[in-house]
Amino acid sequence: MNTLEKIKSNIAKEINKALGKNLVQASDLIYPPNAKLGNLSLPCFEIVKKLKKNPKEIAKELEKELNLELSSGYPELSSAKAIGPYLNFTINKEYLTKEVLSEIDKQKNKYGQNKNLKEKIVMVEYAHPNPFKAFHIGHLRGTILGETICKLLEAQGAKISRVNYQGDVGMHIAKCLWAFQKIDPKNYPKESADKVALIGKCYSQGAAAFEKDEKAKKEIAEINKLIYSQKDKEINKLWKLGKKWSLENFQEIFKRLGARFEYEYMESEVMDAGVKYTKKALTKKILEKSQGAIIFNGKKYGLDTRVFLNSEGLPTYEGKELGLAYREAGDFGRIDLFIHNVAVEQISFFKVIFKVLELLDPEKFKNKKYHNAYEFVGLKKGKMSSRKGEVVLGSDILDEARQRIAKIIKEKGFTENVKNLDEKIGVGAIKYSFLKISPFKYLAFDMEESINFSGDSGPYLQYTYARIQSILRKSGIKDTKCPIGHLVSLVSEKEHNLIMRLAKYPETVEKAGQNYDPSEVAKYLFDLAKEFNDYYHHVPILKAEEKIREARLTLINSVAQILKNGLELLGIETVEKM
Repeated sequence: MNTLEKIKSNIAKEINKALGKNLVQASDLIYPPNAKLGNLSLPCFEIVKKLKKNPKEIAKELEKELNLELSSGYPELSSAKAIGPYLNFTINKEYLTKEVLSEIDKQKNKYGQNKNLKEKIVMVEYAHPNPFKAFHIGHLRGTILGETICKLLEAQGAKISRVNYQGDVGMHIAKCLWAFQKIDPKNYPKESADKVALIGKCYSQGAAAFEKDEKAKKEIAEINKLIYSQKDKEINKLWKLGKKWSLENFQEIFKRLGARFEYEYMESEVMDAGVKYTKKALTKKILEKSQGAIIFNGKKYGLDTRVFLNSEGLPTYEGKELGLAYREAGDFGRIDLFIHNVAVEQISFFKVIFKVLELLDPEKFKNKKYHNAYEFVGLKKGKMSSRKGEVVLGSDILDEARQRIAKIIKEKGFTENVKNLDEKIGVGAIKYSFLKISPFKYLAFDMEESINFSGDSGPYLQYTYARIQSILRKSGIKDTKCPIGHLVSLVSEKEHNLIMRLAKYPETVEKAGQNYDPSEVAKYLFDLAKEFNDYYHHVPILKAEEKIREARLTLINSVAQILKNGLELLGIETVEKM
């Protein structure tokens, strides 16, 4: 239990003691909008319903009762004051300072972590780029978000299995191969980027022909059958080659993003199992036949009707998903929760899949499947359409960020002897810009905003961390841990606000993990960085007298530790120098 949890728990205990009933929990305590009102506050509205008293009267009575307790030597708090229907508490500055800074010093990289999900095994399925199609800005958001969710859950003690699922069969590939087979192998490119560009061009040509040319449409439909049957050697050869090119490109991007997977499933691996379990669901009357196909009639469940096996006997996305579900469950043993990190367009799809799996195998799947439906992403200028090939490539975004950061590094005179500094800051800039917005809101990406060193951005946080490291180096002190007695010299309002902010970090991590929302951490880090920079500009650190200097160095070292911990949760590297 961290410092704030202990304080909240003790306050709730004392309130219940005063009330003579267990009516208040630690989670009922909130933070006042203005720190001058206090550090914690209890709204008395809920108590009113149970005691049938005026909330202002209750707050006043509790103020009197609790202040009597405080006067007898309650170390955590310095006062309890009723303001209207709220009972506000001011935490003892000396107590908070000693406890929080000692806790950070002791736990270091583990500060903010908890064991709420200890013993839980969670599979997170994310990324999902399809071979023969571009790794676009949407995949970038899904991959960055998925990996961060893994880190947030690991910070709460869960054991995570990371998997990726990619569509290597289907009409999108048939459309690509229709054009790809017309390319002379002598003209195949050698560079990875050129290979991906060729695949994208072929897909665009095939997609256009499928819509406009009836003959091409029939040819593409035939290629699609051959991909599933794998009976045509030439088509198989092109299919394997194109897939190899795509997957190599995906791995390059995953490496840059720090994404890794225990297993990467392909649709071709699970489609036979998909047919098997579709037919099993039909036998159990979960699915039914309709016009030669096998479907799920969702009307009685308030869900959509979806096809699992088409009239040609081929499994659809839905059918293959059944095969994937059993494969994932079988390959990894016990899984307590399956998280599918997929965009909102698949909400209906997953509702149907989860219902079919629940009916088919309740012991294995009931209440164990969750669709983390994140919103779409685009540029502030215009929209994207993969069907027409007008996509914003993930690699282009990362490359442009790195190039523009390299230019800024040179202009600002930052140190250029730090290995891959432009890449670390560039990737961090993109990650932060994607994570600072709630995944459940539409994201309009802005490159200028993402690489700004003075705004709500990744570079601003990395620069703040590097600034603290510079101050610590200039101090000449290798060990910034000062005697506990010196910490009591941290008494200013700005210092107390900073320490209170540090104390809130563990609950921020917990909340972000519970909500699958990394923006909670991103917002916290930005607020912490702003608060530190304000402190740095107004309070002398290196020029303060020795005892105060040591205490302030300990404080800013703690700030740096939390910046590092939080950025690592977001998958962003810290840099020691800029």
